[in-house]
Amino acid sequence: MGLHTDLDEAAKLATREMIEFLVVEKQMKRDAAYVLCSIAMDLHVTQLVDGTKGVHAMLAKSIFSY
Repeated sequence: MGLHTDLDEAAKLATREMIEFLVVEKQMKRDAAYVLCSIAMDLHVTQLVDGTKGVHAMLAKSIFSY
């Protein structure tokens, strides 16, 4: 999730958080996590309150089921 007064910055923060999650929790290499995000991640604007914009980065859990 990314929170910032600028929507583009909020989206960047959410993307960075997702990449970090994939690296730490799913043991992916950073480059592979970046590629996966560029292919399969969705960004949802979830907050527009008091000048702060919120963006959630979403990946389907089914990508990781084996």
